[in-house]
Amino acid sequence: MSKVKQWAEDTAEKAVDQILNFYKNDTIKEEDAKEKILKVENVNLLGIDENNVDEVIMMTVNKTENA
Repeated sequence: MSKVKQWAEDTAEKAVDQILNFYKNDTIKEEDAKEKILKVENVNLLGIDENNVDEVIMMTVNKTENA
C-alpha cells in the first residue's frame, strides 16, 4: 500500500475512533455518531458506508461492554 493511502486510512481510522469514543462516553447520540462517521474523509477506505455504519457502532459498543 502506498504511503499516502496508508496515511489516509490511518487518519480516517483515528477520526472514526474519536467519534466512537464520544458516543461511548454519551457525549453525542447515535444518530450524530452515524452522521459524523459518514462525513469522515476517506471513511470508505475502512469499509464503512451507510449500509454498515450501524454495525460498526454496535460492534464497538459491544466490545467495550464485554471487556
